[in-house]
Amino acid sequence: MSRLCIDLPPLAPDYSGAASALFDLGGIVVMHDASGCTGNYTSYDEPRWLGSRSAVFCSGLRRMDAVMGNDDKYINKTIAAAKDLSPTVIAYLGSPVPMVIGTDLKGMAAETEYSTGIPSFGFNTTGQRFYDRGASDVFTALIKRFTKERSKEHTSGNRVNILGLLPIDFGSKGNCERICEHIVSLGYEIVSRFAVGLTVEQIESCSDADLSIVVSRSGLAAAKLLHKLYGIPYICGVPIKGADGFEKKLNREYVSVGCLYSDGGILIIHEQIFANSLRDMIHQSIDISVTVGSMFGLENELSLPYDKELPDESAVRSEVNSGRYSVIIADPMVKKLIKDENVRFVGLPHPAVSSKLHWDEVPDYLSDDIKNIISCL
Repeated sequence: MSRLCIDLPPLAPDYSGAASALFDLGGIVVMHDASGCTGNYTSYDEPRWLGSRSAVFCSGLRRMDAVMGNDDKYINKTIAAAKDLSPTVIAYLGSPVPMVIGTDLKGMAAETEYSTGIPSFGFNTTGQRFYDRGASDVFTALIKRFTKERSKEHTSGNRVNILGLLPIDFGSKGNCERICEHIVSLGYEIVSRFAVGLTVEQIESCSDADLSIVVSRSGLAAAKLLHKLYGIPYICGVPIKGADGFEKKLNREYVSVGCLYSDGGILIIHEQIFANSLRDMIHQSIDISVTVGSMFGLENELSLPYDKELPDESAVRSEVNSGRYSVIIADPMVKKLIKDENVRFVGLPHPAVSSKLHWDEVPDYLSDDIKNIISCL
């Protein structure tokens, strides 16, 4: 019961992250569920869904199918759809029921690929993990399957992969595109964008990059894999107007993360890499303790000793009412958890938390929006 949400909505699950990572690839995504999980993704976790042509299907799992299996039924339907749509890839995604009954999604994918010749994947998403894990699993699987050997003649030094570019983190108002435009304006050539705008051709050539830029935690495992396979170094950060930490990291300069922890500081609850970038920006102008908290897990290599992993609503409620913070920056849904009227709350939407309630309110990271928030602290 520790993960029960009373005041917060359900957080974006792993199958939504996996589907989001595959959204632009021109493939077929089959969610193996009774329709609730598919509807959760298309209606509440994917800002791009309305008006899109992305082929995301529900298997329509029913009680007797769960009892008897009937995997051939879904495989045949998928093969029929593939004949009509000619997808680049096919992916089966799991949900809680396939997890409980032990559906062999990878086996279904293997049979589908044998019949169609189309690269097919089975991802054991369960709805028990969060969106970043689902997207991360997709990114690493695509790299292992499609990426070609590094081109020996390339020597420019300014080609980059952007990893972890998901609307679930950055909203529906163009931050993903503006981040890419900003990186290009700094003199870099983008080889691949995982995942907004991703193509198979980009995946094939991502080994030719000189640097990977990880803009959210979902891209970190892919960056580590590219480093292991091809020696591509990586940095973690999000460009924010008015902050110089991102450019310093690109130039391999040391970036200070600020002062030691003390009571009366600021708590940021958001995606870890973005929250770290925001902390760096705050420390440029304010000498105050800033703690990063995340409901989606923290990477030790990106954390300070006093950062907080907040795995459920109860942990968030306890931390925001601990008396240790004078300011809390978090998704607007977190405000209702705060009982102390002396704590100042600053709303900063995270679609993985509040979904369509606030995904149109995510600020423009490369305008004065964030700078204006910081100036009021």
